[in-house]
Amino acid sequence: MSRTLGINLGSNITTVYEGGKGIVVREPNAVAVDTYTQQTLAIGQEAINVYNKTPGAVDLITHIYQGNVSDYERMAMIVDLAIKKTGIRRPEIIFACHGGQSRSDISAIVEMFNDAGAKDVKCVDLPTVCVMGSGASLNDQKELLLCDIGAANAEIGIVKGCATKLSRTIPYGCNKLDQAIIAYVKNEYNASITERMARTIRETIGSVHPSYSVGNYDFVGIDLVTGLPCDLSISSTQSVEIMKPFADYLIANIAALIKKLPEPILNNIKERGILLTGGGALDGGIKTLMEETLEIPVQICANSTECAIEGLGMIIENRKVFDVLLRDPIPEGND
Repeated sequence: MSRTLGINLGSNITTVYEGGKGIVVREPNAVAVDTYTQQTLAIGQEAINVYNKTPGAVDLITHIYQGNVSDYERMAMIVDLAIKKTGIRRPEIIFACHGGQSRSDISAIVEMFNDAGAKDVKCVDLPTVCVMGSGASLNDQKELLLCDIGAANAEIGIVKGCATKLSRTIPYGCNKLDQAIIAYVKNEYNASITERMARTIRETIGSVHPSYSVGNYDFVGIDLVTGLPCDLSISSTQSVEIMKPFADYLIANIAALIKKLPEPILNNIKERGILLTGGGALDGGIKTLMEETLEIPVQICANSTECAIEGLGMIIENRKVFDVLLRDPIPEGND
C-alpha cells in the first residue's frame, strides 16, 4: 500500500490523492462556529451540514485559505481531518506550491502537514501539475502558457514539457466575482444575498463577454429595508457589467507578462496557446475574451477543476519518472 498522499490546498476545497486509489478526499475548507461563543462546532463538510440545519445560531467560516494561510488554526483542522480520513499514518505528502507564496506561507503549510503527522513533505510547482493533469503533451518541447483560475487567485505559468520556467500569482479568483455580484445586488436592488447564491448566479448565467448570453436567472434575496424575502432577477448582460472588469485585470497581467518574453518563447506560446484550468476557466466568455484581447488561441481543460490533483496523482503513480520535479519546500538560503 502506498503511503504517499498528494494534497491540493484549494481556496475552497482541500483534495487528497492516495497512491493506488486515486482521489479519496474532497473536504470543503469550512468551519462552523457558535454565533455567540465562537466555539468550533464542526469542520469540513460536516460544518456545512450543521450550518444548513441551524443558520441562525451558527456562523460558517470559509475564507481560511487564500493561497496563504490566513487562519492557521482552522486550516490546520481541515488538513488534519483530510489526512485522517485516508487512514494513513505518517504519510509522505506532496503538495502544489504557488509562485506568489512567500517562505513564511510555505513554512506554515509544511508545519500544518507535520503537525498532522507527515513523515516527509515535498512540493512541486502548481503550473506543472496543472499541465500534467490536463492531459496536454509532456513531450512537446515548445512552451505553453498555463492560467489556473482558482477561487482566490489565478496562477500564470510558462511550462515547457512538464517543467515550470516561470510562475506568477495574480489576485483574481472566483470568490472576488461572487463578492462583486453581492455588491451589485445590494447597490442595484437594495437587497442582500448569500455567497452561495452569488456563486450560483455566476455559474448559471455569469459572463465576461457580451457574446455569451444565456438569459436571466430568477432568485430570492432579502430586502434591506423590510428584512423580508424579495423576488429578483439578473441577466447575463448585467453579469458582463459586473464580471468583465475583473477578467480584464487578469488578462492585462497576462499581456504584461507576455510582452517581456523573448521572441522565440512568445512564438512557441502563440503556436501552442494558453491552457485554462481551475473553476474560473468555466466562467462564460472567458475563452473568447482572452483570444480577442491577446490574439493567442485558448483551450479550456476538460477536467479543469481537478487538473492540479490529477497532476499530483500522475507524479505519485509514476514516481521514478517524475521524482526530479519534486523539491524540498524550504531549501536552505531561500527567502
